[in-house]
Amino acid sequence: MNTAVSSWRTLENVEVECTHCGIRMTLQMGNRVRYYRCSGCHRWVSSTYTDVLRADAKVRTHPVKDTGAQDERFIEVKDRLERWLSAIEDQDPYQLLGVSPLDSAEKVRARYHALALERHPDRGGSVEKMRELNVAYERILRHQQHKRQDALTSGTVSASALPARSR
Repeated sequence: MNTAVSSWRTLENVEVECTHCGIRMTLQMGNRVRYYRCSGCHRWVSSTYTDVLRADAKVRTHPVKDTGAQDERFIEVKDRLERWLSAIEDQDPYQLLGVSPLDSAEKVRARYHALALERHPDRGGSVEKMRELNVAYERILRHQQHKRQDALTSGTVSASALPARSR
């Protein structure tokens, strides 16, 4: 007897489908017996009744496909994506300053000032950290300036895009 037939008879390496409701039955492990339960109609099937499975017992078996190569490829792609996302996060100027792109220019400026006082080399910070902070702040200022220019050219002017009233 070949292994596919023997595994089908003992319900090893197969998925069991309830033909009553068409839902894949979940495996409930026992000591020596495998139990399958349908979450739709709550029917049960056990591996001791494999002869009944060949008859019309409202269940159908499907051999389990080997997905080892697909799983390895998925893990490889997932790892690459996580590395790429972490590299993007490290370059995000808003995250470095701890502000949101929706925050006002005043809030961004206040946060920059507070971090500059902490990270300035004259106050015990490092030159590299201060340089990163300055680059991030300049990128945010350029982004805000582009947003203002886009708002002016599109015809919709937001309150933050208008110049302050002279006194």
